[in-house]
Amino acid sequence: AVVSTQSTGEGDEMIEAWLNTITSVIEKYKPRVVCIHCQEVGGKNFEISIPSLEKFIEKFLLLKVFEEFDRGRIHLDSDSHDSALFTALGTMCMFHKSLPPIYNWDFVDRSYKSVSDIKVFFKDFQKSTCLLRIKYPKELFPDKRFSRKGYLHSRYLIGSRQLDLVNIHLFHDASNFIAKDEPLYYSSKRKEALKYVIDKLKMDNPGINNSPIFMFGDFNFRLNTHDVIEYLCGGTKEHHGENDKGEKRIDYTRNADQRTLLHLEIKKFDYYDMSRFTIQAAREFRKFDQEYSKFVGDLHELPIRFPPSYPYSEDLSRGNQFLGTRCPAWCDRIFGSPCGMKLIKESPVEPVYNSLSPDGCVGDHKPVFLAFTMRIEDEEPHNGSSSGALDDLNQAFQQVHQTIDSELKGRK
Repeated sequence: AVVSTQSTGEGDEMIEAWLNTITSVIEKYKPRVVCIHCQEVGGKNFEISIPSLEKFIEKFLLLKVFEEFDRGRIHLDSDSHDSALFTALGTMCMFHKSLPPIYNWDFVDRSYKSVSDIKVFFKDFQKSTCLLRIKYPKELFPDKRFSRKGYLHSRYLIGSRQLDLVNIHLFHDASNFIAKDEPLYYSSKRKEALKYVIDKLKMDNPGINNSPIFMFGDFNFRLNTHDVIEYLCGGTKEHHGENDKGEKRIDYTRNADQRTLLHLEIKKFDYYDMSRFTIQAAREFRKFDQEYSKFVGDLHELPIRFPPSYPYSEDLSRGNQFLGTRCPAWCDRIFGSPCGMKLIKESPVEPVYNSLSPDGCVGDHKPVFLAFTMRIEDEEPHNGSSSGALDDLNQAFQQVHQTIDSELKGRK
């Protein structure tokens, strides 16, 4: 299977670059299950980007690498008029014709439904009952103001193998100064939101730890900005001033030669030698990547051997250069539950966890991917009809949810 995360960009050239990148990794690893999870669908101006998104979906389905994929579900959140619901997230799952019958969990009927064709839910996104869209409670957002952050949850049954897939987008660092002066402010908000997701998964799906869960997305995990600045600029002199817009600015100047090492503004992190954050020296900064450590028991990750995934230039000619707006960080990640990581490590072919487009430009984020091989037992008939095993599984889920409903009613 190949799974990846990506923030979709705007414009025909960016779409082509994105599709070429996806094509190259599928051609290389030849997966039979492809799950792509997108954040910021449509880019920064969703309404303007709708025609481009429609064109993107059409081109995506016509990719030569999908010629032998006969089943799939594509969900792209288009509910942009309701800020209390809109997440700008997308999930695209494609399945090869050689696979056994595939079923998608219906979160309303609480039963598995056969996946026998390819369906796209875009303008009618809200009509799909086989995908759960959750927006974080308003009190979890920084300053309690809604933004396009939330998560999508889908569940598939491939033969006898159940997979839970969660596409997540956590809060970003809005100000470099707050990140520097109050290192826990943004990270604590992300921690609360991620804990909310994990707790809700456990509450809504008892026994879910016995099934593989994969969590993908822009976690917005940042390096400890305060400690990174101390590490890079220790012993320098701070010069406080204003930029051309009258906004706060700090220049960190080396005493020996009066060279400015770092320009810091609300949305500017301009270090004089950004090459230190590339793959050759990326491990130097791994010690500052501390947010994941709070969830080690629930989430597991393969070793990171790729450069920070954010922020990169959106100029197609400079796709491998950092943008200089934020401290580079490994924002885009793929995690597995204990059961999910066990499945990854059991792969007969060595798993690959890497950046999709290290040199090209596919937006300000570099998508990451995980490729591994998993065993799938064909316990279902290929005609897509329900067998006794599927009926038993659906009945078991019904009983679990009836128990939850009874407990919730008892609390009222």
